[in-house]
Amino acid sequence: MTTGELYLIPFFIYVFSYIFLLLRKKKFYQAFVSLIYAGFIIQSLIFFIWLNLHGLKDLMSVDWIVFFNAWVIMIVVVLFNLFYKTKYILIYITPIVAINLLIGFFTPHTYINLKPFFSNFDQAVLLTHIILILIGDSLFALAFIISLIYIFQERRIKIKKNLKLFDKKNHPFDEVFYQGKGYNLELLDSMNYQCLKIGFPLITVGIAMGIYLSSSLFKSFMIVKPIEIISLATWLIYAVLLHERVAKGLRGKKAAVFSIIGFLLIISSLSFSFYLFPEFHGFK
Repeated sequence: MTTGELYLIPFFIYVFSYIFLLLRKKKFYQAFVSLIYAGFIIQSLIFFIWLNLHGLKDLMSVDWIVFFNAWVIMIVVVLFNLFYKTKYILIYITPIVAINLLIGFFTPHTYINLKPFFSNFDQAVLLTHIILILIGDSLFALAFIISLIYIFQERRIKIKKNLKLFDKKNHPFDEVFYQGKGYNLELLDSMNYQCLKIGFPLITVGIAMGIYLSSSLFKSFMIVKPIEIISLATWLIYAVLLHERVAKGLRGKKAAVFSIIGFLLIISSLSFSFYLFPEFHGFK
């Protein structure tokens, strides 16, 4: 099988799992969760087997960066699901993972030759930069989903209704989601804060490495490119959000709105970086 075809294996597992979810039975929900974890295990096997065969240099292909991003998102979601016991997290974030896998399938397996641009040390820095940025972005993606859930749940509470996947009463599937813990506003806010607290330092170091690599590539620290402006604007939003949460106790809806704005800027940054203007990232 080709590399792209391998991406379709976990993709179809994730898509197929939602058939069991739509059956709206507790016993089928367990099958849904099992398939999600099976897809994640297959993703991990694909990554480590390919890494063993080709080494770290193969991570410098665009499709593998997309695949790695999908894998990292899944790691973050699985860990949060296990730690917080929030059963709905897999439901809302797995489609993002599946979309990443589909993008990876259609993205050409184009290897980025770094030797003309960077020394061996700078190549290692670039790899670390990519890993840190993707992990940080994955945490912010989770915070984005949690923030949306928070805003919708808060609005539902104001009109004295609970946020439900299926708006039916006394349904056997209700007990999986509607016990109160999963959509508890305090828990959602705490998860949002944990994503920010872990993701912000990673993004900070990753951006600093990116600025270093840019100055090394263009032999000047003063060259400012759109990708750097967007990245620094994103960093500033999350820096303000973290400061407000720690120093002033910012919580709730305002914190959720900041998280949403920051993640939308991340999406813009990635669009500039890989699709709209790849030359701004140092490659053509």
